[in-house]
Amino acid sequence: MTANPTPNINPNPNSTPDVSWRKKYRAPLMNAAFWGFWIGFFLAHQGGTTNNAVMTSVSYVIFTLACLVPLVTKK
Repeated sequence: MTANPTPNINPNPNSTPDVSWRKKYRAPLMNAAFWGFWIGFFLAHQGGTTNNAVMTSVSYVIFTLACLVPLVTKK
């Protein structure tokens, strides 16, 4: 039986501690939310200037998703 000579160090370097999916995917999800806001603003502008209700409705959906992402991925 061998003893670990250095305490508090994992003897298996290949094992990683469990990280929650919120922390793991926070940066890509926040990046997606950022781009979602820009796409939503563009669609809202285009839908408003051309009086296109479909574009405006799609922008509402994108805005909603972009607002929910930071709430879900908060620390």
